[in-house]
Amino acid sequence: MDFSTAFKIADFAEKIGSKIHAALKDAKGHKRKILLELQENIDLIYLWKNKDFPIDKIINKLERKHYDLAVSENFNINSIKKSVLLKSTTKDVPQFQKYIGWSTEKLLDNLYRKIKQLKDIVEMDSTNTKINKSTRLDNINKNMILIIIHISH
Repeated sequence: MDFSTAFKIADFAEKIGSKIHAALKDAKGHKRKILLELQENIDLIYLWKNKDFPIDKIINKLERKHYDLAVSENFNINSIKKSVLLKSTTKDVPQFQKYIGWSTEKLLDNLYRKIKQLKDIVEMDSTNTKINKSTRLDNINKNMILIIIHISH
């Protein structure tokens, strides 16, 4: 990752606390629970990235129960944010360009599928050196930050 991209991602992360707070301000029901779940997952990953907590324990604690409940109750995920991801939201970060035009539902489905996949990897074969859990967890974190910014934008 080049310096410019790293700087843009750091800028995303720096503003995430205020973005979550803004998004939660008027959120109710499933929307609020999903946003809080995203915030808790970001906080967990922070412990791994900045406090050296064990990666497998962090992965095992990642939550998706509120998202799963909302889906099982046919909650319209796109009601969280009705518009698609805009190019301006991505701040020209190359890693995020492929998500431009994705609906909120597609972004969240993709994120939670990746969380489940990583949790399954840890459960089934946590010592597999062919799978880079650090990179996968870092990408999940970046995607959560992108989704929060999309929702609050």
